[in-house]
Amino acid sequence: MRIKISKENDELLYKLKTLYNFKNDGIVPRIAFSNSLLSGKIFDIENDIIPSSDGKEFRDDKAIFGTVIGNGSNTIIFKSILDQHYGRNTFEDEFIKLFKLHLNHGLEIWNGKIEKANISKGDHIDILLKVVKSGLDLRKNVVKTNISSKNIDVKEFEDLLTFELGQTVESENVVIRINDLREFDNRNIAIAGMAGSGKTQLMKDILYQISKNTNNELKFIFFDYKGEGNPEQLKPFLDATKCEFVDIVNDGGIEFNPFLSINLDERQRPFSIRAFVDTISTFVPRMGVSQENILITLINDLLDSKNGGYPTILELFEELENYYEENNIRQDTLYSIIRDLSTNIFNCNPNNPNILDKSLYLNLPPALSDTLRQLVVFLLLRYFNSYFSSTNDCEPKDHIFPLRYVIVIDEAHIYLKNKNARKALEELLRLLRSKGVIIVMLSQGVEDYKTKDFDFASQVKLPICLNVQNKDYKAISNFVGTPSSKYKLETEIKKLESGKGLINIGEPKMIELRQWWKTKKNENI
Repeated sequence: MRIKISKENDELLYKLKTLYNFKNDGIVPRIAFSNSLLSGKIFDIENDIIPSSDGKEFRDDKAIFGTVIGNGSNTIIFKSILDQHYGRNTFEDEFIKLFKLHLNHGLEIWNGKIEKANISKGDHIDILLKVVKSGLDLRKNVVKTNISSKNIDVKEFEDLLTFELGQTVESENVVIRINDLREFDNRNIAIAGMAGSGKTQLMKDILYQISKNTNNELKFIFFDYKGEGNPEQLKPFLDATKCEFVDIVNDGGIEFNPFLSINLDERQRPFSIRAFVDTISTFVPRMGVSQENILITLINDLLDSKNGGYPTILELFEELENYYEENNIRQDTLYSIIRDLSTNIFNCNPNNPNILDKSLYLNLPPALSDTLRQLVVFLLLRYFNSYFSSTNDCEPKDHIFPLRYVIVIDEAHIYLKNKNARKALEELLRLLRSKGVIIVMLSQGVEDYKTKDFDFASQVKLPICLNVQNKDYKAISNFVGTPSSKYKLETEIKKLESGKGLINIGEPKMIELRQWWKTKKNENI
């Protein structure tokens, strides 16, 4: 989690840190934040002006929130306090915005008192002690609650998972301990690299290492949007990862029923159907409110007729076809897309086998329209979101965060260009990070991850920059994070070429990337 405060707050932070002789930069923000909450202040992030981000950046949340025993971040404690204050569960970007608002407010309160205080008499110490006393008094009235419930049993990989990205110029292996909370509080990965940069070969190598190092316990799905996968050429990779290759066009569809994302609980069902229809309307051009309402009505009727079961996409199309004929409605985009979805795209097995029980390489060839390929991906992502949201958050053990699944989204820029699709991706990144799901996005440029309404790099702890077309320093630094040395990053950017990558862990490092084709040869796979 990266938090960048305003220049004005940065100056106040330095002033108060110096006044109290605090050794750590994070102490003042924590006290100021608490001071604001104690005042009872409630902000509206939709209408209140969020403080600017032109000051100090806290790239590691441990630096601003501190650590607990075992060197784990205190972030969860501060988030829990904020959630209790607002009476709801806040997403990460909401938490960051509200934290910045309360930090600004708390610093104003604190500094206002300091301005009126007699420092030589120690009034500033009294100001601090009053805040501490107020917090201790408040603590007496806190009621401990436990509202979590486990609805679904999910297989977890509970050991440390490591994989190598490659080697530095000094021949030092770059090892990623992806679920070690002392190093990563966020397991999402973003890779940027143009065609020929080696990003797909790197990704296959990472998946191979994940499968090998977990004894194939941790399953994955790889969405190959380009649809260039060849089962014969991929056979060594598929065998090594125990992964099933599915070509949507040539294999008769994927064995999966997209309706499984709908919650059949009487209270949840209307919202779940609405979310399902929203997913379709996101990618279907010129789909209006009346078409959405038709779809909602038909799905409701089908679910009622199934008495606790799920219909198939073909059954939905048959009902839609009848509805259009009976009401003399001309075929439109909704009709076309449901018809196409019902034609060997989803093989809806009535036994509803769990798609998460095996690793999948999903090939989406260009024979399918862009609309259909994108919709297939997001209907599956909708299911993953629904499924994992019904589970408890993972419980870390000895600073190791359990893992449940890996989702790899190739050509992510295709979705990031779509406003509604990137909102769904944003939600996925937020909700599934606590569920033990690693989400990996691959795109062609670093600028793809920063949209006008959301910075996806802020949800990623491991950004990897390969050879990209746009080598603009500002764009790359925004993607990989503010470096310890601007000169060092600028120097490393100039070295980017095919097969090499840049990370910014501790300091900017250039890596000779691992490539699956090399691993296959070296390990005789």
